[in-house]
Formats: sequence, structure tokens, C-alpha cells
Amino acid sequence: MNSFHHSVCIADPSWRAGQLGHLGAEAHYDLMTDDDIKAMGPAIEAHMSPDSVCFLWVTNATIKTGHDVLEAWGYKYSGTITWIKARMGLGQPLRNMTEHVLLGIKGRPPKPAFRGQGTWFFAPVQEHSHKPEEFYDIVDRLYPDGDRLELFARRPRHGYHVWGNEIASDVDLDGFPVPDSPSTRAVK
Repeated sequence: MNSFHHSVCIADPSWRAGQLGHLGAEAHYDLMTDDDIKAMGPAIEAHMSPDSVCFLWVTNATIKTGHDVLEAWGYKYSGTITWIKARMGLGQPLRNMTEHVLLGIKGRPPKPAFRGQGTWFFAPVQEHSHKPEEFYDIVDRLYPDGDRLELFARRPRHGYHVWGNEIASDVDLDGFPVPDSPSTRAVK
């Protein structure tokens, strides 16, 4: 598998923090500890340009950890985009109706091609953990050029190299084989 020097990374880690029993993510895929996610930094760095951006998905429960992950992966926090969901979510005392994307920068990343992007967007909720197509439109509008890498990917996307357990990965992360998903384990 090829080792590109991507200028854009999108990551949607399988966070263990803040998950609630069978209603949470563990019903869909194996979860990783915060330390395991942070430890991916050198393997990810091998695929990224020294001048790049990273869009890291976080839940309300993983915002602080997300900042730590960006730093462990060699990125400096630069901003947040919030996905406003049009439905009531889990949580107490506050019901979660948002997810966030932390933007990290490294070196001198490409200048955004679009300079009017806001910090929030509305988009419908689909099946578990499916990130909205509107988000990818934002990334592609901001950074239309260069190689892109999506970590923890769930579906193929034109113009992106991918790594994840729900897709045929075309990237190897040294020391991080693609983890089995619950559905993959059942087939074995």
C-alpha cells in the first residue's frame, strides 16, 4: 500500500469516553482508549505532509481529549466546526444535539481556497456514526487540492485514501493493523 504525504486528514476515532452501554458505539465497533488513539500519532505522521491540516471529530464528552489527541498527533488546535443535529440525543442533564470537528494545523498548511466558512452547519442525522455529506463538502471547499486521508473511514469517497475496519483500506498505519469490526469477527 502506498505512503502518500497527505495535506488533509479527517479522523473519526472510535472513542471509548462517554459511551452508554448498548446504546453507544460499542454495539457497532470496537472502541479505543484515549491513549491508543494518541499513540497513533507517529503512524499518522508518516502519511502526512509536514504542512497539513487535521479535522478531528469529537463528541461533547471527548472535546478535551480531542485537543490532547491533536497535540499527540503533532497538530496545533486552530478552530472548531459544530454539526447541529435536528434531533434529541443522549445525555444528562443536557441532551446532546451537536458533534464537533476540531481543526488542527501543522507547519504551514495550504491556505484555504474558501475564506467564508462558518463554524457551524445543520445536517440530518443518518445511521450510527455516519458523518454528514455536508461536512465533506466543507473540507473539499476549503482544501480542494492535494492528497486526502480519512482515518476510521466507513465508506469510500472520491479523492480520499482510507483506513478503517468498515472499508477496504488502501493505507497501512505502521503498528496499527485495521481492527476487526464486530461484523467482521462474526464472519471469521
